[in-house]
Amino acid sequence: MQNTTAGTRRSRRRRYLPWLLLALPLVPGIAWANGASDTFVQTSLLLILMITLADLCGFVFEKLGLPEILGEIYAGIILGNLVLVGINFNLSETLRNSEFMQYSSELALVLLLFLVGLESDLRRLLKVGRNALAVAVTGVVLPIALGIGACLLLNYAWGLQAWFVGATLAATSVGITARMLEERGLLQTLSAEVILGAALIDDVLSILLLSILASIMLSGEVAPLELFWVVCKALLFFAAAFVIGRKVMPDLVHIVSLNKHASVWTGFALCLALSFAQLAALAGLAPLVGAFIAGLLLDDMDFHVGAALQKHKLQELVQPISDIMLTIFFVGIGALVQLETLLEPGALLMVLALTLVAILSKGAAGFAVVGRGFDRRGIGYGMIPRGEVGLVFAAFALANGIFAPHMYSALVTVVLLTTMLGPLLLKPRLKLFSNRGEKAIRLPPA
Repeated sequence: MQNTTAGTRRSRRRRYLPWLLLALPLVPGIAWANGASDTFVQTSLLLILMITLADLCGFVFEKLGLPEILGEIYAGIILGNLVLVGINFNLSETLRNSEFMQYSSELALVLLLFLVGLESDLRRLLKVGRNALAVAVTGVVLPIALGIGACLLLNYAWGLQAWFVGATLAATSVGITARMLEERGLLQTLSAEVILGAALIDDVLSILLLSILASIMLSGEVAPLELFWVVCKALLFFAAAFVIGRKVMPDLVHIVSLNKHASVWTGFALCLALSFAQLAALAGLAPLVGAFIAGLLLDDMDFHVGAALQKHKLQELVQPISDIMLTIFFVGIGALVQLETLLEPGALLMVLALTLVAILSKGAAGFAVVGRGFDRRGIGYGMIPRGEVGLVFAAFALANGIFAPHMYSALVTVVLLTTMLGPLLLKPRLKLFSNRGEKAIRLPPA
């Protein structure tokens, strides 16, 4: 998924950062002062603390050339581990006990997968060609297989736990890769087009995998017939949603466009994402699958917003809500990381092993490309960063009791490491990207 959410938030912080930095140390004390027992007051001050620190850390990471979401996750890690420096402030427990925070995180996931679907152009999925498909499939199968193998070999996880570990390592986030390629004018090169095309297919395969694992978790069975039914049910839901959606959605969009106020589209998108999430839940699938499909259905639509035809305006209108919700989600992701669990020898060994698996498996996927004019190693390096979808797997597994805290902490650490190491490995290879060789697969502009 291309990290468009980060790009839209870069200019918000410049003027108020000094004031936030001065006020930040006061917030924990105020929030948990004797007179602040009211739920509204504590929740409001907690949100101020989370969003402020997330903005500060996101700004710093962005200046370092790293994704903004890494800064938000590190903000959560700081808040969730203040007890290690003698501050009695248990954000992790607060997040678990607060119904508002739990629902905010779930809503953030729905919006995140809706935006992933909105960015996943169906026309691109049909035109990326055999190389992108080969890289995507290899880049999903290898991390799962090697991740499960590492868990079993090191006696770290078994069964469904091991599958979720492998699935967390399978999802690719190419936002930072796409930004590097764009800055150097390399988006139209052969290798870049394979990376971007493979990432689109990668998202679809990962969401399908999530629906399968979630259904197995609910049924408690892994029998071949049950697994076959789960796959069929997921595919049938995809097909039915597309067929019905393609017939109904144009008329629905036309009706909504009769209202000339742009704000109506924000409510329309939110209700559509929630409705499809509910339909997926009723079908026995993960609600996130429905939100993803809702985004896919709207991707190829034309939207009359106000007096003008603005095809991509919908994403901009949803962005303000998703910005806040996703900030809460990513801070929460980091807050649930328990740093003390990573100090155990077994945990450190697992982090190193899974990081190695994550790098080698995606790196090898680049060699699935056939033909001339491709930098296969560069393609593999471009697929290394994990991100949003991988964190969704980890958060889902923790929330449903599949991951223990130490396992969750290890997986989030691996995601962070791959997101930093991928660009470092790719940068020296960019000079080898070229348009020579086979005719490039020209993708329509996003």
